[in-house]
Amino acid sequence: MMRKTSVLVCGSGFGKIYLNAINKMDDFYISGILGSGSKRTKVLADKLGVPYFKDVNDDRIIADLACVIIPNSGAGGRGFEVAKSLLKRGISVLLEHPVHEKEILECLKVAKDNGFMINPFYRYTQPFLDFLEILVELKKQSNIVNMSLECSINVLYDGIDMLSCCLNSISSWVLGDVSDLRNLDVKDKICDTVLVSEIGNTPVTFKINRNVDKYDADHPMHLYHRIEATFSNGRLCLINTNGPIVWLPFIELPRDSNNLLSFDSNNEALKIPTATVIGSSVAPSILNTFEEIWINAVKRAIVELNNQDRNSKLSNVQSQIFVSRLWSDICKKIGYTNQVEYHKVGDTKKIHENLMKKYQK
Repeated sequence: MMRKTSVLVCGSGFGKIYLNAINKMDDFYISGILGSGSKRTKVLADKLGVPYFKDVNDDRIIADLACVIIPNSGAGGRGFEVAKSLLKRGISVLLEHPVHEKEILECLKVAKDNGFMINPFYRYTQPFLDFLEILVELKKQSNIVNMSLECSINVLYDGIDMLSCCLNSISSWVLGDVSDLRNLDVKDKICDTVLVSEIGNTPVTFKINRNVDKYDADHPMHLYHRIEATFSNGRLCLINTNGPIVWLPFIELPRDSNNLLSFDSNNEALKIPTATVIGSSVAPSILNTFEEIWINAVKRAIVELNNQDRNSKLSNVQSQIFVSRLWSDICKKIGYTNQVEYHKVGDTKKIHENLMKKYQK
């Protein structure tokens, strides 16, 4: 019987997603939770029946690998220090993003023969994997003319990583002009910043919302990733992080020999839909996102780390160094977060029901 891989989970906020994922993996088990001493962490450990640790150097910690889901220095946390301490103990580490380049290199140096991987997370979610598969297929038949990423600043790092997957890699870029879009009638001055750039040979436009709720940095999910790739034969859109995916084909207006518009009913090309939702036409619910999409994303990342060899470790580090550099450059260019307080937005369930009743056919 094959021995299960023991996993230490560090952090109990987003770490709860990791805990739920590991509990559903046949070949892995939770060997403990490392926290800062909060009641939340202790409650989770007691509920799961696993050891609870407050000191990363605790001799009782036994783990083959550790998932460090604690903010890194860029967010005022100690995730990087925890990761480094665990690597020194010979424990492989999956470190949540965002991470600065110097932190990545220092962890790699300490890791030696241990596994080490940055987890940008959203590249492992099924809706994005579906989008990427379609994009790769389209690239066989056409060229990408330009791309765009629209997102909240708190998911910019992983949005850049998603772009790197679409473009195969990012190693060179030129950042252009910046424009701030402000609504002066809104109390908190909703601020979108538009940045034009060129990544490799591909023009890329960023539209980044810099507002962060001072009471909950995970808001707002409706401003997570929107990615568009324009090809010479159409446009592929990931409407939001969890979909849906829409394909808009290039449709040439038909003309006859006299250059007049001609709408011949026998022309099969005219019967192609002007837009097609590929896959599910409805994005998953929040509950489904937490319980299935995010859990499966964590599983994929953990398995990848566990199967990691030297080449894949260096490949991950190299790609994340470029992602981190571009993330830092963009943040310096557009400015960092704008603290706001999101006010009452209405009964979202009732709004949804009213829209479906009135417009859904």
